[in-house]
Amino acid sequence: MSVCWMLWRTATIPERARQHRLRVYASVDVASAVDVINDLGLDTLTFLAVTVSVVPAFRMIKASPILGFFFAGVVLNQLGLIRNLTDVKVLSEWGILFLLFEMGLELSLARLKALAKFAFGLGLTQVLLSTLAFTAFELPPNGAIGTRILEFLFHSRPDLVNIRSIDEAVVIGAALSLSSSAFVLQLLAEKGELPTRFGSATLGILLLQDIAVVPLLVILPVLESQNLVEESIWPMLAKESLKALGGLGLLSLGGKYLLRRVFEVVAETRSSEAFVALCLLTVAGTSLLTQELGFSDTLGAFLAGALLAETNFRTQIEADIRPFRGLLLGLFFVTTGTSIDMQLLIREWPNVLSLLAGLIVIKTLIITAIGPRVGLTLQESIRIGLLLSQGGEFGFVVFSLANRLGVLPLELNKLLIIVVVLSMALTPLLNDVGRKVADFIGEKFEDEGKIDGSINFDASEPVVIVGFGQKAQILANFLSTPLASGIDGDAGWPYVAFDLDPSVVKTSRKLGFPVLYGDGSRPAVLQSAGINSPKAVMVMYTGKTRTLEAVQRIRLAFPAIPIYARAQDMMHLLDLKKAGATDAILENAETSLQLGSKLLKGLGVMSDDVSFLSQLVRDSMVLQAQETLARNDEQESKVMKPLQVKVTDLVAVRTASTNDQPQMVKQTSEWSTFKSPAGTEQSCDDKLHLDDEEAKGVLYCEIDTGNNVQSYTDRVDVNDPVGVANEEP
Repeated sequence: MSVCWMLWRTATIPERARQHRLRVYASVDVASAVDVINDLGLDTLTFLAVTVSVVPAFRMIKASPILGFFFAGVVLNQLGLIRNLTDVKVLSEWGILFLLFEMGLELSLARLKALAKFAFGLGLTQVLLSTLAFTAFELPPNGAIGTRILEFLFHSRPDLVNIRSIDEAVVIGAALSLSSSAFVLQLLAEKGELPTRFGSATLGILLLQDIAVVPLLVILPVLESQNLVEESIWPMLAKESLKALGGLGLLSLGGKYLLRRVFEVVAETRSSEAFVALCLLTVAGTSLLTQELGFSDTLGAFLAGALLAETNFRTQIEADIRPFRGLLLGLFFVTTGTSIDMQLLIREWPNVLSLLAGLIVIKTLIITAIGPRVGLTLQESIRIGLLLSQGGEFGFVVFSLANRLGVLPLELNKLLIIVVVLSMALTPLLNDVGRKVADFIGEKFEDEGKIDGSINFDASEPVVIVGFGQKAQILANFLSTPLASGIDGDAGWPYVAFDLDPSVVKTSRKLGFPVLYGDGSRPAVLQSAGINSPKAVMVMYTGKTRTLEAVQRIRLAFPAIPIYARAQDMMHLLDLKKAGATDAILENAETSLQLGSKLLKGLGVMSDDVSFLSQLVRDSMVLQAQETLARNDEQESKVMKPLQVKVTDLVAVRTASTNDQPQMVKQTSEWSTFKSPAGTEQSCDDKLHLDDEEAKGVLYCEIDTGNNVQSYTDRVDVNDPVGVANEEP
């Protein structure tokens, strides 16, 4: 028995010890996970606090918030306020995914065709020449011209500025050839220069640069997989290109039809939550698929955007992801700021300034030389050259990926990031310098092409129609008629319509209507469609609350433009005008007035009299609504007051006076009365009884038939010789 007990004891001790160790390890893992979550939560709070403080502050000083995020990243890193930098960097890379996804959405075939001259003629040449120029300064490896200059002038460390291979030189040169879309487009939008030829040429170059990022993202994993540091990538590039074309081709073919159908199904549910979730799923899913194929996740995000660029949902998708992109991209710039090595900047400032000057000068000279070859003036070429001479956010993407893959040394990567950050910070200054230089050249040489810089390629901003139901379709046909723009006009007013019903959008586009899927009352959707300042907005929604909210949003975003809306009742009309509507049409009343007008015309009443009477009824309804609103009587607003119209002939007689001013002498003739008499029973949904004692509720209008002037009274003095309150006709 004792032997058995000893054996059992011996066998169970290791098992108990193992279970105890597992419990200890599990406790440690749980504690570590909790610490990570707590740190990440605190880092998130820190970032949100930075966003709330940085963005308004930099907007107030008219500087880009991106600079604020960089500065915040530097400060947070120096103070050690970011606790879990590794996980925060992983989260921030989602900002780059959304940025590339949005760039893919922008590259529709129609937009590329419109900007083909500048994108391929100027943009492609700029990227190639800039890449070759920067690469030339880095060749040959271990003895580059740029390296020798830096070593001679500043005694730079060879291990810092020396380039190890041709591939490394090409990656650096290509990354430095890119410019900052975020900085430049914001500056152009603020100055109102996007519609000009200068703005179109700049946008074309930026779009081509966005496309050029994709080959770089393909090449970098090739460098890692082959561990090519001193060997060339070109022997492997053909094989990898075939692999890319095959895998991405299948993904594109399947995604083109599958994504479109999935978005149609989700859009038909009218669920904004499901639509936003599908957008996020699309970005994450395609990124994961391209990673499985051996490419970068950023390439997948770009591909997803390109697949959706030609769909009807592009505008709404772009508006929905913009808040996520903005926040996460801000987080990316903060983490990039944490990557700035202040000690390296202070220690290597001569190298930093030299590289910064070389970057700006080389890119400016290249674009200035190419511009006149594609039809730009010298002034425009200089302005574009200086405006695009900085590095860009995609350079961070390339440098970060290259560093992660081991293509670039860590310290050289940090040095290049510092140079790009400083160049981006100088963008507003470079833009101002470019404008002053262009003005100086224009005044000095009086170039004939100076006028072209002010040509507006989108001079007539469109009328925006929000909601595209049957009434909106009638309005669209009305606007598209040539006579709508005047008797001498040969074309109607340009307009763009928005609707959230995918079937309406699809059918309307087939019929030739310019309709986009999206909520056109949201300024972000309008901006995504390229509409920065609409000529006017027509809100054609049917719901009261929805129409009111739409008017409020549009008025807040565009304080000066006309806004017209449909009103369901008089109180709704007044609410719309309070919210900022320029005017609103009471559609139910208009139907009644149209029917009444046809009736009176059929009975022989003159058209001018019918039109005048219709306007009279409209004005009386507005008056009643204003009085009801002042009394705050909700019950009274549901019933219209009877309207009694008394017509008098007023004869204007000019008489001489002491001050030689004309005077009006009123002569009262026979009364003609149109009256809905008090004391009669009227039938609506319920029966309404008005007694003589309630005559104070009757609206009276006295019409001057000689001058077409009417005046309203709610309470009329029975002793008034002009108007008799209770007089029967």
